[in-house]
Amino acid sequence: MNKGRIITIAVFVLLISGSIFALSATKAGSQFVSGAESMQTAYVEAKQANAGFKMAGRVVELLVEEGETVEQGQVIARLESSELESQVEQARAAVKVQEGKLAEARAAVGLAEGKINESSEAVNAAKAKQSQASSAVTLTAESVEQQIKEAEAALKAAEAKLAAVKSGPRPEEQAQAESRRDVAKEALDAASKNVERAKALLADGLASEVDVEEQQLKYEKAKSDYDVAQKQVEMSQKGSRQEEIDAAQAQVEQAKAAVNLAKANKAQVNIKQGDVEAASAGVAQAQATEQTAKSGVSQAEATVLSAEAGLEQAQANLAEVETYLGYTELVAPTDGVVVSQQAEIGELVSAGYPVYTIESHENRWATFYFPETDVAGVSVGDTVEVGLVSLDTSIEGEVVQLSPTASYATQKASQSIGETDIRTFGVKVMLNELPPDVATGMTVIWHGTGEEQ
Repeated sequence: MNKGRIITIAVFVLLISGSIFALSATKAGSQFVSGAESMQTAYVEAKQANAGFKMAGRVVELLVEEGETVEQGQVIARLESSELESQVEQARAAVKVQEGKLAEARAAVGLAEGKINESSEAVNAAKAKQSQASSAVTLTAESVEQQIKEAEAALKAAEAKLAAVKSGPRPEEQAQAESRRDVAKEALDAASKNVERAKALLADGLASEVDVEEQQLKYEKAKSDYDVAQKQVEMSQKGSRQEEIDAAQAQVEQAKAAVNLAKANKAQVNIKQGDVEAASAGVAQAQATEQTAKSGVSQAEATVLSAEAGLEQAQANLAEVETYLGYTELVAPTDGVVVSQQAEIGELVSAGYPVYTIESHENRWATFYFPETDVAGVSVGDTVEVGLVSLDTSIEGEVVQLSPTASYATQKASQSIGETDIRTFGVKVMLNELPPDVATGMTVIWHGTGEEQ
């Protein structure tokens, strides 16, 4: 009986002791955040970026050293680029050539369109001749009589001119002759300048031989007009010469012949039918020429399209080699400090090889590790106060991540009923207010969230 009572008492003692132990363990775990939390430490961390060239090549310049501060976009190294620079120059020259071809093709379109206008005018002129020839065929006796009267009137005018030539020129006629000469001289000077300008444009590749020949023809015509005007001035100054009198006499004779011809037209009406047929043939020929000119415009426009495509291709090639030339410069991918250099001048590096490693000055953080029983009240977005050991001061941070980690175990379950594993959580705190003089790797201390304080 006493032995059973002793056993019962022993069991009760064991149960009470287990309860006290479990209660103590639970209280100790719950006091981690409020008590031992102030001694939880972490280290300032930062992102690191490797800076490497986008193409392979030989390093010829290293512009920064380990420990130097760099800015995003700053050139920090260069590759050998002489070959690419030559390719860029060649590509630029090719663009210039294609631009010249395009300008020449567009000029050819303009010339072809001018030929269309000329051929259209020729068609209209041929049709006018056809109409005139048709009218001639349908002449009536009355219209022939009218022609005779007109021819006789022209004869009288020629006879009057002959009389005037024999009496000599008047002052008004001399003034008119000099005015026509001056106008012809201005036209000649302008034509001469146009010829020189066309030759200069031809030398620069901005005009064609056809342009120069066209301006030369205009110059020759202007010179001929000026020579005629000058001769008229000289003739007016010297008075009527025998040649002029003879010419006027010839006009009189010609007018007499016209009178006789007009009188003979009554018998020539049927003969004019041949003129109608000739005029119709001229219309057909002019229309064929117009069609050929239109075909020339189509061909010239096709040449323009080809030249435009060639220019686009040359520009694309230039952009490509300029892009590759840009790849010979290595720029800092972020603001930060150079923590390591992995290449030397003269070394051949492959595309993407990390020439420098740069530690970013932005978005630095610290990660604290707590058992899950101590982070139940911590959430992403909470404001946290941490202490800076190096400056003996505190700053605010923001919880940006809670993640379980297998780095180590806070507690392990025993064989006792009711006990479980307690996992460790990493609490990542972004240190947005971190002073710039705090180096990465320095120690920070968890002081707790705003609610805990």
